[in-house]
Amino acid sequence: MLTLVLGVVNIDCMITAKEKISIPKTEYLRLKEIDKRFNSFWTYLKNSTEIKEARKEIKQKKVISQEKLFKKLGL
Repeated sequence: MLTLVLGVVNIDCMITAKEKISIPKTEYLRLKEIDKRFNSFWTYLKNSTEIKEARKEIKQKKVISQEKLFKKLGL
């Protein structure tokens, strides 16, 4: 349903989605490969960010040695 209010067009409609759609096998395999590569990239990015944060903490001397940590924990 289209409504025109003061020169602005508003579209009011209900969108229904199917639970399953059919796509060709080649397209499915392509999307699966893209998903796999994206997950690999995301893992790389996450690890890279963690490494940068760890380096930043070391520069700010927020990291303590294992021996001091064990002593604090009473081990």
